[in-house]
Amino acid sequence: MVSSIATNKNTFNFKASILSISLVFGMGASISAVLPAIQKTLPDVSETGINLIATIPQAGVIVFLLLSNFFVKFIGIKKTILTGLLMMGISGIIPMFSESYFLILVSRFIFGAGIGIFNALAITIINLNFSGKEESKLLGFRGSMEGIGATIASLLVGALVVLGWHAVFAVYLLVFIIAIYFWKFGPDIAISDNQSSKELHSENSGTQKINFKVWILGLLLVLLVMVQIVVIIQIPRILLERHITTASVASLIVALNTFAGMFGGILFGDAYTKLGKTAFSTFLIGDAIGLIILSSATHLITAIIGTIMVGIFGSFMCIAAFNLMTNVTRPSARANANTILLLGCNVGSFTAPFGIKLMQELLSTNVASPLVGFAMTLFIVAILFFVIRNVFYTNK
Repeated sequence: MVSSIATNKNTFNFKASILSISLVFGMGASISAVLPAIQKTLPDVSETGINLIATIPQAGVIVFLLLSNFFVKFIGIKKTILTGLLMMGISGIIPMFSESYFLILVSRFIFGAGIGIFNALAITIINLNFSGKEESKLLGFRGSMEGIGATIASLLVGALVVLGWHAVFAVYLLVFIIAIYFWKFGPDIAISDNQSSKELHSENSGTQKINFKVWILGLLLVLLVMVQIVVIIQIPRILLERHITTASVASLIVALNTFAGMFGGILFGDAYTKLGKTAFSTFLIGDAIGLIILSSATHLITAIIGTIMVGIFGSFMCIAAFNLMTNVTRPSARANANTILLLGCNVGSFTAPFGIKLMQELLSTNVASPLVGFAMTLFIVAILFFVIRNVFYTNK
């Protein structure tokens, strides 16, 4: 049943309210520019522990993504989404008032839990209200919302950081505005009028055996997403440690990385088609070169060039992994395959601080060593994939 406030699906507010909830998905790591400042306030916490502040939301996403069906079953789709948004908003601003590392970490986990509760519903709610070209168009817009939200959040962080790192977490007050907007204009759908919550989230769940190639792509995405999050974390550290610029400008560079990723999404189709079977390896090498440029940056221009390259090619290689999945799975198995790939993305994001620590232990404690280490890793993976590329271009 659709509520009386959302009877006309063609209105701007109806569509915008549905799309607006996806703005929050990219906000988690936007506070990375203030991690060095938090480190100074909490000198007893290791660098890995400080980096977890940016990535532990993904652990919450992983856990509560599995609990989403439970919430939908008992309180419905709209209330589940509003619950997730309120969890994000309340937990998001807690670091404004606390210097307790434990409390900050717990609040960040809850922030991610809020995302996990309604992450899949952001797509489901479009599927249930629209069809055909309109559905495809809105799903495309929805995909852009995450990058737009991350860019807006990073720009606001750059403006707020001059007031101190506590003030930066005020950026999550935006979540309350989105919650109010969705509460007023978003559709209220009774799950019993459509499908069971299990069907909403996973068509043919458990009925199809997962191709081992999907698991390989899932593991690859752990690495690929980890690299992208490592870049977001390390950009401010490199720029500040080398006295290239200020924390405010560093936050703008992080936003530039996100924007470059969005631009990469626009260019992906043509690049992927023209490069054919060599596309994935080429994207990996392009990202590795960007990492090397960024790691060696001593001037702002060099840092910007490296950031843009990593943003574009990072977007290319992650999207390509999902495209390759469609080459090696039947349509009926793609719901489960997508779940595995998304799990790989979230695991990669959460474990990024440990990836930084590992590379620093293997190479050196230099702030740029994680970028160099992951660049070498991507070069190796690119060569290996080039050798076995035909395996991922079969369609059984």
